[in-house]
Amino acid sequence: MLPADTLPDLPPVARRFVRYVQIDTQSDPDSASVPSTEKQKDLSRLLLDELQGLGIEAGMDNAGYVYATLPSTLTPDSTTPVLGLVAHVDTSPDEPGKGVRPILHPNYQGEIIELPGDPSVTLDPARQPALREHLGHDLITSDGTTLLGSDDKAGVAVLMQLAEDLAGSDGPRPEVRILFTVDEEIGRGVDHLDRERFGADIAYTIDGGPVGELSSETFNAAEAIVTVEGVTVHPGYAKGVMANAVRILAEFIAALPADEAPSTTEERQGYYYPHTITKGETGQASVRILLRDFEDDGMAQRKAFLHDLAEALWQQHPRAQIKVEIKDSYRNMLRYIEATDPRTVSFADEAARTVGLEPHWHLVRGGTDGSRLSEMGIPTPNVFTGGYHFHSRFEWNTVQNLEETLGYVKALVQHWGEHGGD
Repeated sequence: MLPADTLPDLPPVARRFVRYVQIDTQSDPDSASVPSTEKQKDLSRLLLDELQGLGIEAGMDNAGYVYATLPSTLTPDSTTPVLGLVAHVDTSPDEPGKGVRPILHPNYQGEIIELPGDPSVTLDPARQPALREHLGHDLITSDGTTLLGSDDKAGVAVLMQLAEDLAGSDGPRPEVRILFTVDEEIGRGVDHLDRERFGADIAYTIDGGPVGELSSETFNAAEAIVTVEGVTVHPGYAKGVMANAVRILAEFIAALPADEAPSTTEERQGYYYPHTITKGETGQASVRILLRDFEDDGMAQRKAFLHDLAEALWQQHPRAQIKVEIKDSYRNMLRYIEATDPRTVSFADEAARTVGLEPHWHLVRGGTDGSRLSEMGIPTPNVFTGGYHFHSRFEWNTVQNLEETLGYVKALVQHWGEHGGD
């Protein structure tokens, strides 16, 4: 168990990773600024400096997006599409992200690991069986007091190392556009993207989980804000007058189907997720509820359920006002991929086999920047980064997984260079 940033013999992609995770880039869902936190630009500026230091054409806009271009090595008459590769700089607000101390656990042999910053946070193969598949790997964790930030600084490190390696290579590749986004974790990853400046025809987000896992299908996602306006009065004289917004909101949340929650669903099952109580007082109480469903009809039914529930509760509490506001976050990207360029799926599969990986296609029970990019006309499946237990203090990745991800993305670029004009 060693501080990872003190080890000079780590491979370059892992050295980048342990540097990047120490930069606090958490996004903030309650902020209206762009990006939602100014500190995300700390990493964006560093990436820009490093890209330009490699002699790569790159720029950064006011929102914190970083754009870079690697020129094609193909003939000028090639019809191969421009290939985009995307990762996001922000980390989840679900756990602390300031003061990340990456710890290396060399040659893992299946033991329970107590993280030094908080020994109550343990990596245990009985609870995290994927650890048993990584015997002999060099694990990277936080010290247990913060998340690690592998989502998505693993993707950032891989793309930066890819840029360095490809800048000195004349192997076959199409024009490659690298994009680092902000605020992906709060569903705003491409809200302010300059699509023309990005310039990709097809793309991949490097933002997934276990090695070999590829994704071309995500939830449809929406966010509901339910607000109850109550009536306040001295509790000694409340009978027949008070409408307690906190109690009414609690009834609303309790009426959500218990078997349609994140903890009780899997595979293609959708859910309701009361995520944050944004206000809780007698006079006004509100909750943010996340809605997820793979099917359009299913999402429509979930939205209708919330409106019907609000109406039913208002009938029981007519002195209160109950408002439901729903905003779509992203759509299931599969239809857009299939309609625009299904080779993004088949080529991803074929590239995996060229490096000896058995690809497995995984439903994303969440979303990526690829969901929105696909809807915008840039088909964008998602590629693994080797990490596990994202958004938590139990998060981990391995040196070997980072290297394997880098090798795969190189193969994917080469595959498009060799076959993209077919």
